[in-house]
Amino acid sequence: MNKSDFITIFELTLISANLDIISLSLVDDNTAQITFKGGGTRRVNIEADSHSAIILDVMKHVY
Repeated sequence: MNKSDFITIFELTLISANLDIISLSLVDDNTAQITFKGGGTRRVNIEADSHSAIILDVMKHVY
């Protein structure tokens, strides 16, 4: 599974978890962006990350 497909599936998980996240998107192959309900965003470096590392890196920026 490529990063784009993984981010799409992970986005659904984050939204379903009621974490005040409205989207998770892939900016480029090295960066994901989290958008929160209040309108704030955070960018996450996911360069060379495995799928499990993407989860960890994104979750560090959620809390």
